[in-house]
Amino acid sequence: MNLASLLAAALSRRERGTPAERERLDARTLRRLARPLAVVYTDTADFTLRVARHGILHFLMVFARAVRTLRPLVARHRGRLVKVEADSLLFAFPDADTACRAALAMAAGIARLNRGRPASERVLFSFGIGFGEVLDLGHDLLGLEVNLASKLGEDRARPGEILLTPGAVAALPAALRRRLVPHGLARFTSRPMPVARLVSPAAGRRLNSRPDPRR
Repeated sequence: MNLASLLAAALSRRERGTPAERERLDARTLRRLARPLAVVYTDTADFTLRVARHGILHFLMVFARAVRTLRPLVARHRGRLVKVEADSLLFAFPDADTACRAALAMAAGIARLNRGRPASERVLFSFGIGFGEVLDLGHDLLGLEVNLASKLGEDRARPGEILLTPGAVAALPAALRRRLVPHGLARFTSRPMPVARLVSPAAGRRLNSRPDPRR
């Protein structure tokens, strides 16, 4: 039985169960399907505008070129492309550290890809990163951290930005946490969620080289 069929069977049993039975069923299902993963969700800047201006086939050509560029970068960071949703990509990584390093590598790779190309053939991604227990179905990932990462990537991050959920921040080593800056609160649920932005090494050097206005 594949993972999607296993989940469907578990949900069918859950629907027939009592509250106490559902609790036991949930624990059994989560043991089989859930595991800690870092997720990276990307969104493409100005998708609707670009399609309206240049047509869907032109956009798909540019998007496919970007995906081909990102695949080897992701593989080098022990990640995988889980699925493509319209103009968005969902990646899985074993931990938050590699997910952040992969996102930095992807942003740099896209910048290199855009170099020298006309504006109509450039592409910019925004990134949302989460970490926590998710249902891994192979062809899809399900869970709160997936939802939060997608909301950050699609609704909150600007082109080129890498935003993290609190779960991803908590899972980072100290060296990478030093590259984070606060990015306000997101109100995706009933409780405001602090968001952090990952600064690239180059951007960090630029910030550190600026004179301190308080002096």
